[in-house]
Amino acid sequence: MTPLRCAVVGTGHLGSIHARLLNSIEQVELVGVVDPNPESRKRVAEQCQTQAFDHHRQLRGKLDAAVVATPTQFHYGVAADLLQDNVHLLIEKPVTSTVAEANGLIAMAKKRQRILQVGHVERFNPAWKAAAPQLEQPKYIEALRAGPYTFRSTDVSVVLDLMIHDLDLILSLVDSEVQQVDALGLTVFGPHEDMAHAQLKFANGCIANVNASRVNDEPRRAMKVFSATGFAEVDFGQCQTRIVRPGPQLLAGELDMSTVPADQRQQLQASMFETILPCEQATLERGNAILEEQQEFVAAIRDGSRVRVTGPDGRDALSVAQQILNSIQSHRWNGTATGPIGSHLLPAPIKPHQERAA
Repeated sequence: MTPLRCAVVGTGHLGSIHARLLNSIEQVELVGVVDPNPESRKRVAEQCQTQAFDHHRQLRGKLDAAVVATPTQFHYGVAADLLQDNVHLLIEKPVTSTVAEANGLIAMAKKRQRILQVGHVERFNPAWKAAAPQLEQPKYIEALRAGPYTFRSTDVSVVLDLMIHDLDLILSLVDSEVQQVDALGLTVFGPHEDMAHAQLKFANGCIANVNASRVNDEPRRAMKVFSATGFAEVDFGQCQTRIVRPGPQLLAGELDMSTVPADQRQQLQASMFETILPCEQATLERGNAILEEQQEFVAAIRDGSRVRVTGPDGRDALSVAQQILNSIQSHRWNGTATGPIGSHLLPAPIKPHQERAA
């Protein structure tokens, strides 16, 4: 089978990882890496034993697929050029700078029948893959994503840098429209928000509280989900999942805690998470989520299978992120609104699962 001719556009921290991993996939020929920075592109090209280019147009007609890992502001221009040349794309998150740009790429990819995958890599985390199928009809979600200041991705708010990972995960769980967004943000080093809190309210009653910080003293990536079928606590960093489900006695309404005799309460407490609320704790084998993401991209090109995170998925997460940024801008840090706030200022509610097959 002829290898797929691939390139990586952008050789920063994430782009260099993409290049190294793509180069390890047997069905792929890494024909080049692209970056305007001569030292960066040369370093990555030498590591991967491939060619270095200063502009993606130099590869025109020589590519089947590409990974776009440039700063976000350049995603649309680079991706649009490559789609015009019928190149399949894996674009790092956020997919573009604006929803309008994302819609433009979705339309182009659909017209040219090209894969458009977005790099929301936490969908491939084993801890998430273990938890998500167990969580039907989520009712309440808490998410925290925080870490030390890395000097990377400072061209965008922490909402687009870190929080958007959790927005994508939440939208993949909650099959309902986002109806209201309230948010606050704080700039520590600037020029964009380094800390943010947002509350999302969905049409079906689900509420999600989402927190992100890139000025935390230690890394934390965790989510708690309360659903109609149980509770899950996901630690993305430690690759651990804890799931608690109501037992048969509780589901049947046969347990009245107020009538439990005093001499049986201690025993009931001791066995609570074995019989009444059975708890499963799993420490899962760490894989390489970016490599798995790339392998799914390659497979989709080869056999037409569907990628896990589509262009519309990336667009939907970006849309909610922009609503959060709008809400942040409508408040001062002390909580005083600079003007009238409310749902009437938000864009029309989106349907997170619209066009998911695109």
